[in-house]
Amino acid sequence: MTSGTFSRSAVAAVAVLFAGAAAQAQQMTAHESKLYEAAKKEGSIVWYVSQTTTEFADLACKQFNAKYPGVTCNAVRASGQVVMQRLMQEVKANAVQADVMSSNDDGQMVTLDQAKQLADYTPENHKHMIPSLLKAGNGSKWSITSVAPLGMMANAKLVKAEEAPKDWKDILDPKWKGQVAIGHPGFSGSVGVWVVTMKKMYGWDYFEQLAKNQPQVGRSIADGVSLVESGERKIAVVPMSLAEGSKAQGKPTLPLYPASGLILPPGVTAIMEKAPHPNAARLFMEFLLSKEYSETLRDTARWPMRTDVPAPQGMPGLDSTPLISTPTEEVLKQLKEIQQQFRDTFGV
Repeated sequence: MTSGTFSRSAVAAVAVLFAGAAAQAQQMTAHESKLYEAAKKEGSIVWYVSQTTTEFADLACKQFNAKYPGVTCNAVRASGQVVMQRLMQEVKANAVQADVMSSNDDGQMVTLDQAKQLADYTPENHKHMIPSLLKAGNGSKWSITSVAPLGMMANAKLVKAEEAPKDWKDILDPKWKGQVAIGHPGFSGSVGVWVVTMKKMYGWDYFEQLAKNQPQVGRSIADGVSLVESGERKIAVVPMSLAEGSKAQGKPTLPLYPASGLILPPGVTAIMEKAPHPNAARLFMEFLLSKEYSETLRDTARWPMRTDVPAPQGMPGLDSTPLISTPTEEVLKQLKEIQQQFRDTFGV
């Protein structure tokens, strides 16, 4: 998706929300209204976020501010490692500034939970979530608030739809030798989830066979998008939001949804145990799971979290798409081992 396309969608989303802010306030549930009244006394919420762009984080805050006048959302956007390092420094100094943290690495949530730094809160809006996404969270500790499931994409000019891979094992076919792009689990957390899941499903033999096809191994899970768009490679393992976004831009892209299911490395959000604004934090968590926010996700070519908001036009709904989720603890336990196995198998 081009930045221009995003900006037009973002402006439209903000305009609609501002216009309906008063009506939305009247439609609050009793629980939401109670949180709002308490949050107004706190005045603000600080959101540490790495799971989205700065532009989108700012959009989310503008929407929150419009819906809840008197409670100001302040987004602190940085990369996942930078956000985590900053937060752990605050924890060590007993001076936590963040109320809410959102990350694409739920392993960070495990670390924070083990350090007793996460508050317990079960959002009222859990009841509206797509069941597979609700299950992929951790109950009262953290919730899925963003998702970019992994599948594949092909260059539509070079690969006919009927000849394209239909499932994960299809890229092992020798006809794809030298034509596949993948990421590296030593650099990408999403790739780490993919590798652990593929090993669980098919054994390490899957990667030994894949190595015979001499795939191009990049660092990021996103590297394959440009390689397929340019025709340097025919197939890539990528986040499906990027594949669909590429197609929407008019690129020669064919999104591929494996029959066995998409791999789900979830984007998660949690409330800090020592949040300076605990009620505002709970209100913000409800907002991230609200219908309005899911509509914004949809309108910017992202998958919504809820069953009552359809997927973006032309994209399958996650409630009707097979999703494969591997428990975070399982990924963390195997990560170092599979990183070394991967290096040994692929020589990189």
